[in-house]
Amino acid sequence: MTNINFQRLEVFTDIAKTQCTVVDVRNQIADAIYQNGRGIASHAVALKIYNSQGETEYTDEEYALIKDFVAQFGSPALIDAVNKTTTNSNDEDSQR
Repeated sequence: MTNINFQRLEVFTDIAKTQCTVVDVRNQIADAIYQNGRGIASHAVALKIYNSQGETEYTDEEYALIKDFVAQFGSPALIDAVNKTTTNSNDEDSQR
């Protein structure tokens, strides 16, 4: 399981990753999955992201689907931001 807040995702604004901005990417990611995905799983994840409020829990399967779409249709900055969410989740899990 991975928790992600797509409403307040930290996205780096420089390649050195010294500055970031907080962005609501729910529509951007949900639209990419909705328009380009296949099957009911893609539909369900797109709606889950679009309707999310704050931090939302995603199954491993949902997270894999999200990462695939972001890698295929997202900017490098967005890819890094989504990849960073697993780093943060893993850090929090290890502290428990």
